[in-house]
Amino acid sequence: MRKMIVLLVAVLLLPLASTSTLADGPELKLKAPRATFMRPTMPNERRRATVTIRISARLEDLEETEDLEEYYCLEQVWDWDDETDSEYAPDCDPYEEGMDIETRFSGTHQYRNPGTYTVWLRLQRNGDTVIAGNTRVQIRG
Repeated sequence: MRKMIVLLVAVLLLPLASTSTLADGPELKLKAPRATFMRPTMPNERRRATVTIRISARLEDLEETEDLEEYYCLEQVWDWDDETDSEYAPDCDPYEEGMDIETRFSGTHQYRNPGTYTVWLRLQRNGDTVIAGNTRVQIRG
């Protein structure tokens, strides 16, 4: 029985990851904490408790694509599943063969309510989604 409890606790502490793939192409993998607890609100506090979540993403297997320029200078659009989005559009020089392609992305967000949220990251170029992925975040009160 103790081994089963230890195994269950270990599984709950592992980060949750999700993958998005295009047919025979790159993958976008997201990682988030599996469960995060909100700090309880104290009796005299006027503000509602919040918790900040950081999600990281990695674009993998770019060598599988024939057109690297499609993945150059991508805009990030985060959908936090609580009726808020955030966007980041980098300012990049025009693409030239051999330029570095950004493969690591991250976003942070403050949640005000407990719940399970499906967070989406869409990497876009000129407003069109190139690749997308999601992960689940669980906020406990």
